[in-house]
Amino acid sequence: MNVAIPVIRRSARVQRSDHAVVLRYLADEITLEGRAAALFSKMLPHLDGKTHLEEMAAQIQEPPGHLRTLADRLCAVGVLTFTAADSESQTMTGEQFYHLHRKYCAHWLRPVYEHPLWEKMVTGKATRAQVIGFAFEKYHYIEGAYEHMAIAAANATPEMMPHLARHFIEEYTHGDIYRNGLRSLFRDELIVAAQPLPSTRALVNFLSESAATSSFSYYAGNELLQLTENTSDAGARGSIAAFYQALRRNYPYTAKLIDSFIAHTRADQKLGHEDVFHKMCRSVPPLSRREVCDAVNVARSTAEHLVLFLDGIDRHYERFPTVPRLPGDLLSQ
Repeated sequence: MNVAIPVIRRSARVQRSDHAVVLRYLADEITLEGRAAALFSKMLPHLDGKTHLEEMAAQIQEPPGHLRTLADRLCAVGVLTFTAADSESQTMTGEQFYHLHRKYCAHWLRPVYEHPLWEKMVTGKATRAQVIGFAFEKYHYIEGAYEHMAIAAANATPEMMPHLARHFIEEYTHGDIYRNGLRSLFRDELIVAAQPLPSTRALVNFLSESAATSSFSYYAGNELLQLTENTSDAGARGSIAAFYQALRRNYPYTAKLIDSFIAHTRADQKLGHEDVFHKMCRSVPPLSRREVCDAVNVARSTAEHLVLFLDGIDRHYERFPTVPRLPGDLLSQ
């Protein structure tokens, strides 16, 4: 198979000056200077996935060995990749995909972690409606798991069915954990009647649509959500604990709500939910190029929906302090 067709990653960013070229890809930054920068600048117009390395060398009048050396080094750091005419037949193991997924998700989650809502709640600047609204929208999101998880299990392959079915059974009642926390502030009938924001509903709907298309791609997106809380990384767990401590300090009335947040996180961790996707990846057969692209795109779109989820909480409850949101009736304006 001919694999000597270099192509620049779509998400790579190139910045050129008179003496250097700066390449940015995910969290990495690579600087080329001197001869390497000049050679890359000549190669760049041809890095379209259509030009063989030897043909490119002839067009720009450079030794093929020099192009190969630079291309190999840029490929090693992820800026370039090699494709071929029969690229559709290429496959990736589930284990390889797992590590690729983790790398991408770490980058795509940055806007989530940098969202202004977190800073407002940690510093005590968030309004009561934003804090309680955050709890309600988390409840709606967790309660909605029975929708998309059921669809994913129904569409699961034999390799994935045991993992999805088990996770679905374990997650089915987790909305009750948040509901118990909300009962410390509201009557149960109000909690049950409360309506989610459209942005929250959009996240649940997107996961349901993904589950109906491909259960593996769906779980690639679901895993991104799991990474925001259920992680084996000690630093991340410390940040989550510090967040809860700040909420207790700034909003003492949320004590039982925070207890429910922590109870849910501990329940997931006790059940090993941070390892479910890794086990899935180990059990699936090799993934085609199309399956990899679909799963990566779903994960990225999930991150974008998560930002919209936080935007909805931040902006709506800042303007409209009524919590919970109750359904309209014939007399509603």
